[in-house]
Formats: sequence, structure tokens, C-alpha cells
Amino acid sequence: MGGKAALIHIIGFGIILGYISNNLNDIANRAQGNMSNYASSSESHNIAVAGANVGLARFYQDTSWRGTSTQNLSGVFNGTFTYSITNQSNGRPLLRSVSSVLAAEGTVRDTVEVTFGTGAQQSFSLFAWMSNNEGNVFWFTQDSIWGRVHSNGQMHMSGVPVFMEKVTTAKGIDPKVGSGGNNAVFKKGYETGVAEIAFPNDLSQLFTAATAGGKKYTGNVEVRLYGGTAANNDGYALVYSGATKIDSICLSAAGFNGVIASTGRVSVKGVLDGKLSIGSQQDVYILDNITYENRSTTTSDDVLGLVAETDVVVADNTANRTDCEIDGSVFARTGSFMAENYNSGSPRGLLRLTGSIVQDDRGPVGTFNSGQSTIKTGYSKRYYYDKRLSDPSFRPPYYPGFFAKTYAIASWWENVHIPKFY
Repeated sequence: MGGKAALIHIIGFGIILGYISNNLNDIANRAQGNMSNYASSSESHNIAVAGANVGLARFYQDTSWRGTSTQNLSGVFNGTFTYSITNQSNGRPLLRSVSSVLAAEGTVRDTVEVTFGTGAQQSFSLFAWMSNNEGNVFWFTQDSIWGRVHSNGQMHMSGVPVFMEKVTTAKGIDPKVGSGGNNAVFKKGYETGVAEIAFPNDLSQLFTAATAGGKKYTGNVEVRLYGGTAANNDGYALVYSGATKIDSICLSAAGFNGVIASTGRVSVKGVLDGKLSIGSQQDVYILDNITYENRSTTTSDDVLGLVAETDVVVADNTANRTDCEIDGSVFARTGSFMAENYNSGSPRGLLRLTGSIVQDDRGPVGTFNSGQSTIKTGYSKRYYYDKRLSDPSFRPPYYPGFFAKTYAIASWWENVHIPKFY
């Protein structure tokens, strides 16, 4: 009996050990399969992300490209990714990258989607100085400018002009800095070859506002600004056609949106207390000093825009022949900011502007002697940037704006494959 019992025990243990061995083998096989599937899933995810980054690199080089591209990988990663860039219904680009990796469970795919936004419209008043074309006008000794400077053209230097903030230009600086008489001082550096910033095709937004909620006139008019009392925002404007007063405007009146415009030339002078944009479908002429009632660039809430379809001109008259001071943001869409008869007569002193200047073609305000150290005719310049304008929400009413050509990533979405586990 004892021998039979021992034999039964041995056979039983053998069966149990066999069962355990089978289970261990099964567990080992499943673990190997799980690890393989996990590795394939991770590989698929990494390949999809790699495809998205390749697509981003291509989009960075050419934001107008739309299409599909596929690449096969071998080596550290083995699989395929396909990326495409298409336009969504809102017109904004969508980048999609899809991976394909062969795994034990079959073909594994992951997806990455990237959407883009262009950001909000930016005001041109963010620039202390900007031009589409610099022409043959030079920055020279005694010129000083505070605030951001940008040109879509080539900037010309002579002597020792001083730039207090960074300077950017799409087409370079001539002559090169430090050569050919160009000893310009760039306190915060300069950068060439940057992207151009497009001007608007028209000033319709401003003139629509003048019609709906503002004041719109026909023909040539003169706007005389008055500061009112010591209180804020109680200034007013008188509008003349020739010698005849045709309108009186309280700038803080209910329903007035802060825009005065005309189809003809608009001439301006005086003291502003409030927020106002003055526009012309022709030229804006500055007849005398235009200043804010509160001239502090930290506490004042006065702000002025002088917007012309063609030129903004400092008039050659008695009032302007001994210096001229301007507080405001100047915008000349197809023309220039310039001094009338800048190349004739005697020097007129300093042209001081606190605000910003944006123009299509850089206009001259004076000429200099061959030594580049003294003014021959017209004005020498002192342009100060009104630092309040660096806040994108602070601008003259309906002042022109632009959209940057660059894109920002608005969202990054990943559809991660979950591997099959046994």
C-alpha cells in the first residue's frame, strides 16, 4: 500500500507541476506579447509625433504649402508616417500626422493634429517708426528715436543716429553698420531679413466709423482742438470750412465714437483732451503744435490718431518755422510723413513728436550739411515713442491695424493607441 500511495503522490505532483509549467509558459508568452505590443504602440506614437514635427518644419519654411507627404522609416524606428496640411472651414491651417507600424496585434496607427491661429489684429501704433519704403532718405547725426523701429525696405544711415530700442528691417541697412560713414548706435541691437508687415488695402474701417457714430465731412476742412476744463475727457473740436465754422463737437458726448474724417484735406492744430482719430481721404496738414492737455506718458488718457490716405504734412507756415511739437500717432497709407518745402529756406529747429509714425514711403523733413552734423533746411528730428501705445488695447479710435504673417500653435491633440493586453 505504501508503494502505491507513493506512486500516486508522485503522479499527482507531476500533474501539478506540469499544470504550473504550462501556466508559466503561457504567462511568459503573454508577457512577451504584451511587451511587444507596448513597444509597437510606443513606436507608433513616437513616429506620429515625429511626423508632426517634420510637418511643422515644412510649414515654417512655407506657410502657403498645402498637401500630403509620406515617409518610411527604418533603423531605430520602423514604420511610416503621413502628414498633411489642409485649410479648415475658418480658413486656418490644420496639420495632421498619422503613423503606421506593423505589430503582433496587427497594424497600429496614431494621430497627431495641430491647429494654428494668427492672433488678434495688432495696432500699427505699436511701432514708434515704420515704413514700407525708405527711399533715399537718411538717418543721420542728431536723429534720435525711442521705441520699436521697423522698415519693409532698406534703411540708410549716415553719421551717428541713435536708436534706443531694437531696429528690424526686411531689406538690410546701407551702408553696413560701422562702414562707409555709418556709425549708428543701436542701443538694443538690430535685425535684418525679417518678414514684411503688410499695410491695409484701404482705410474703410476708419471711414465707416466716421459715418456711423463719428463725424464725416466732404471737401477741405480745418479741425481746431481745445482742451476744455482741467477735468479729463471734456475737450472739444471746432470744424471749419474756409472761414466758416460748420460744426462743434464735444469729444465726450454720448454716441460719439471718437472719429472725425473728411473726403478732402484735413488741417489740424490745438490741444486735445480725450480720445480722437482724425482721418482724410487725401492729406492731413499740421498747421501748428498739436499737444495733449495732459502730456504725461504714464498718467494721461489722451490719445490722437492722424490718418491720411496719402500724406501727413507739417505745413510750411509762420507758426511752424520755430520748432513744431506733435503728440499723436501718424499713419500715411500710400504716402509719407513729411515737412512741406523741407529743402528750402532756413532751418526751422526741432520737430518733436511723441507717439508713433507709420508711412508707406519715408518722407523727408529736412536736409543736412555735408558734415552730417548740422541741419541745412527744414527740421532735425526728435521722435519719442509714447510707451502707452505698447499696450495693444490702447490705441486711437479705429486706428489701422495689421495681422502678423506668422502663425501660432493654437492646439496640439494626440490620439494615443492603447495596446492590446492578454
